[in-house]
Amino acid sequence: MMAEKLVEDDRGVTAAPGSTKARIERAALTLFCARGIDAVTTREIAAASGVSEGALYRHFPSKEALGATMFFAIHQRLADEIQAAAAGDGIEAQARAIVAAYTRVADEDWTLFSYHLLTTHRFLPFADASSRKHAGNPVALVEGVIADAMRCGDLPQGDAALKAAAALGVVLQTALHKIYGRVTGDLSPKQSTLAAAVIAVLKT
Repeated sequence: MMAEKLVEDDRGVTAAPGSTKARIERAALTLFCARGIDAVTTREIAAASGVSEGALYRHFPSKEALGATMFFAIHQRLADEIQAAAAGDGIEAQARAIVAAYTRVADEDWTLFSYHLLTTHRFLPFADASSRKHAGNPVALVEGVIADAMRCGDLPQGDAALKAAAALGVVLQTALHKIYGRVTGDLSPKQSTLAAAVIAVLKT
């Protein structure tokens, strides 16, 4: 007998809202964020989404495939948002737009954004050795924006990768503190403060 559905949010990551696949994705996101991927079973995901375990396997061949599919979907979304934001004129405008993009994506679906943040170490190191190697890379895009600004004289010369790490850390460490309960509320209202900190980091 199928277990009672536990997750009521029917938004998908790669699937249409309300579909069986979307319910599976949302249940997996919720459980993975709460307990970690390794601690969650496919049976628990199926139960939480209100489907049979067999139905889950019809959509995803494994728990790892499910996790990777969701990770690279939000990873590509962030890359697309950053690429659009980077079209601005001048590094300060670009920095503000990129911070706005990160905070908007975070507030639109905090569970999905948290999942991406918490599982980056699991999926990203192996992307270059897989079919995912051509997927958009948010960090590389930010590094490119910084390198261009240094070439144009808009920023002091330096290590673009290091500056990108420090600048992204302003936003992502704040997001981690929200996960830990030390920062509360949506991130978008904080974007002006975050952008000012990012610009200060870039100009050092």
